[in-house]
Parts: sequence; structure tokens; C-alpha cells
Amino acid sequence: MENELIIQNLSKTGATGVCFLDNVSLALPRGSRLSVLGPSGSGKTTLLRMIAGLDMPDSGDIRFNGTSILDLPPHKRNFGMMFQDYALFPHLDVFHNIAFGLKMKGMPRQKQAPIVAKMLTLTDLEGFENRKVDELSGGERQRVALARTLAPGPRLLMLDEPLSALDRVLRKRLLNQLTQILSRLHITTIFVTHDHEEAFAAGTQIILMNQGSIVQQGSPDNLIHHPVNDWVKSFMA
Repeated sequence: MENELIIQNLSKTGATGVCFLDNVSLALPRGSRLSVLGPSGSGKTTLLRMIAGLDMPDSGDIRFNGTSILDLPPHKRNFGMMFQDYALFPHLDVFHNIAFGLKMKGMPRQKQAPIVAKMLTLTDLEGFENRKVDELSGGERQRVALARTLAPGPRLLMLDEPLSALDRVLRKRLLNQLTQILSRLHITTIFVTHDHEEAFAAGTQIILMNQGSIVQQGSPDNLIHHPVNDWVKSFMA
């Protein structure tokens, strides 16, 4: 299967000398789902922000469909990124939150409507288009944020700790809903989390990060039963 996203030797060091990423390389086939798992400060979000174009590496390259995208600004990469706080607009209703990216592209309102309707159906939010954000539950807000991220038709979907703000019971229920949606999309997806259960459910492949490096990559079964060192064994336990 052809690799759609290729990351080559990405490194990033902060002004104080802290290493955020250390020679990170990976390749994702088109339509694959990757979970990036690791403790806080391991470099997960830094990696995501570089792919999105929000941060620049000190060295290395990011290629999409065979072309380097390092010089492309975020809005020209056509990637979708969903943040852990969802970043919804409280003064807009559900329809206009979902349509925001379409409006920014200059799409006329009449063309936005069928796309928003499709996203509402995909995320089980039919009938919510006129609801205000502050009237929604945590799970409904999460699905609105996902619908808004998907509406412009991104080439790559990135989710940064999308369930971390929810309680454990709701997280488990929404994880199931989210993975069902992702399995229907056939879009290359990167799911960042510190939670083993989320990582195993959301991704068919896992990379485990620590201190800015990829410590191990493989299937959930590989990480659990064949840890490469004591740190991986301890973390997976």
C-alpha cells in the first residue's frame, strides 16, 4: 500500500535546550489509522503541530503524496486538526460551527447546507443544527467539533486528545462512537492520546513515544506482548 504521509528525521529543540522531538521518522499508508501514545511531554502534540504546520522543525522533512509540505502554510495543507478543548465558537449555533471551515473557503451558503447535513448525519447530530453550543453535553460538543473538522474534506485528520476533557464513562461510550465514524471515513488519521485503551481502539498501528523519540512501533498486541525494553513494559502495564 502506498505511503501517503512520510515523516523523515524530524527534530526540534526548545530555546532552553529541551528536546521536543529527536530524529522522528514514520510512514503512513493512505487510509490508515495511527495512534500516537505516550506520557505527557513525550512529544506527541509537538509532532502533530508540525504536521499541521503550526510549528516548524529544526531539521527533517514532512512529505505528503511525495511532495514536501514544509513550506506550505497550515491553511494550504488541507489537513483537519481537532484540539482537545474542541475550540467551538459559543456565539454560533451548531450549523454555523460546522460550516465555519466552508465559509472560510468562500463557499456560498446554499452549497454549505448539504455538506453540513451530511456531517450531522455522520456524527448522529440530526436536528441539532439550530442548537447553541452552551446547550450541548460534552459528548455532543465533541461530535460537533469532529463534524466541523471533517466538513471541508481534509486530506488528513488529526485528533489531539479528543476525549481527555470527558469523564471516564462518557469517554468509553464516545470512543466507541468515534472509532465507528473513523472506520467509515477511509481517511488517513492520527490520533494522539496518553490512554492505552483509546490508542488501541482508535488506531490499527501504534507508535509509543517518550522524551521526543519513538520508542516502539507496531500493533497493540506487539506492544503488550513484545516490549522492546523495560520502560515500554512498565508503561504498557
